[in-house]
Amino acid sequence: MAGMNGLGRILDVVTVASGNMFSMKNASAVTFIVEASGASSIAVVAAETFGGSTTNWTTANGFGQPSVWYQNAKHDGTGGWTLETASWASNALTLAGTSGYVSVVDFFTSQFASGYEYIEVTGTNTTSICAVLHDLTVQRKPANLTILGA
Repeated sequence: MAGMNGLGRILDVVTVASGNMFSMKNASAVTFIVEASGASSIAVVAAETFGGSTTNWTTANGFGQPSVWYQNAKHDGTGGWTLETASWASNALTLAGTSGYVSVVDFFTSQFASGYEYIEVTGTNTTSICAVLHDLTVQRKPANLTILGA
């Protein structure tokens, strides 16, 4: 069976997501893939416009916080995924693990407070974060995808 390109059809990618704000206007969800040098966390904020003032991602501010995330002790595809219960301290999700662990957490646009469409995560402890936006609401050729950081 022949395959189809995923970029533009079902997904878009922000390869350096830590500390970079981007739009969720044309996607239904974003999966953050986090690799850290030890136990870490990701702080999450949102904004109504690109570069606008940010609001902490808390339930008190109208945001839904994911209740679970996944962890894999092997980042080379040789390990299995473990379901973890989310532990939030204000707008920061605590991620367990040690060097080489990979963590995955999903945020859905249904968890955004009304009027917000931009999200930004910042990791701790030498954290590398990639964002995969998926379930695109508008399918385009990759060259015609909307610029997310604008």
